[in-house]
Amino acid sequence: MMKQSESELNKQFEDFAGFYGYKPILCRPYRVQTKGKVERTVRYVRENFMAGIKYHSLADLNSQAYALCNKINAKVHGTINERPIDRLADEKLLPLKREYIIDKINLRRVEKDCLISYAGNKYSVWAEYVGRDVAVIVLDHILAAYFGGKQIALHKLSYSRNTLNVNKEHYKPMIVKSGFDIENTLLNNPDLVDLSIPEHSLKKI
Repeated sequence: MMKQSESELNKQFEDFAGFYGYKPILCRPYRVQTKGKVERTVRYVRENFMAGIKYHSLADLNSQAYALCNKINAKVHGTINERPIDRLADEKLLPLKREYIIDKINLRRVEKDCLISYAGNKYSVWAEYVGRDVAVIVLDHILAAYFGGKQIALHKLSYSRNTLNVNKEHYKPMIVKSGFDIENTLLNNPDLVDLSIPEHSLKKI
């Protein structure tokens, strides 16, 4: 039986979890106490909500789903003998302070030269992320790279082709680690375009 440590999560879901600061816990397969509870909820929604439903837009579908949740949560639960809505306050839920924009996120593998590819151009990130998949968000002419919800690089978006958009600071850990005072030859490229800008938060964009 495969353990959680041996399983591989969807990369974008893994980044989503890191962005909001929680750790996914996988259910053991064929175990009714865990796996069955999750699947039973999906089955309930499929058979009691989605079957035969008519909607005109995503907003309409969400509205109908919200109405169903309110109806169900206002009923006394057979196991706890209480209304779920009355226990909601015990959860102490907090509103989300930032949005994970799924439709504008791309995953990119960081190559050995600390670069990621996006729309025919190259952008640098810190050397420690070589070999990892990072999430790329493009908003308002800015390209940002994230890993585990942490912003690790920020560049102006290049609208040319085959440009190198490099922050030289990203390569310093490689030089220090090597123990040799050798400059990265990539930074001597005469065609290099350094479009990096001071880091700032993208939370309000």
